[in-house]
Amino acid sequence: MRINLPYEIIFAVGIILFSISLYIYGLIIKRLLTLIQKRIIWIFPVIAMIFLLYGAGMHFYTIFYYSDALSHADPADLFNLIICMLRNGSWEAFGILIAGIISLLGSGIYYRWTSR
Repeated sequence: MRINLPYEIIFAVGIILFSISLYIYGLIIKRLLTLIQKRIIWIFPVIAMIFLLYGAGMHFYTIFYYSDALSHADPADLFNLIICMLRNGSWEAFGILIAGIISLLGSGIYYRWTSR
């Protein structure tokens, strides 16, 4: 299995930029919450950033570990490696899904508070 390195670098840069934007979004919401005397939901985008970085970390672990292992594996070991690779891919997708849900939940609560 070969890694398409330019696309992996583009994915890494995109995830890092998106994580930075979630952190900045959390800081902006923190400052805006003082205007409406509310608290605590600014932490939602920051937690979403952590889950997003977890998902990206799982992605790169899967890509770099299992691509090397699959290229040097015996035919008897291929099935176990593929199963483990798919399991890690599921954890990666779960981390990114949780990041999206938490971010959406925080922005939904903020929208509800400010639209009254």
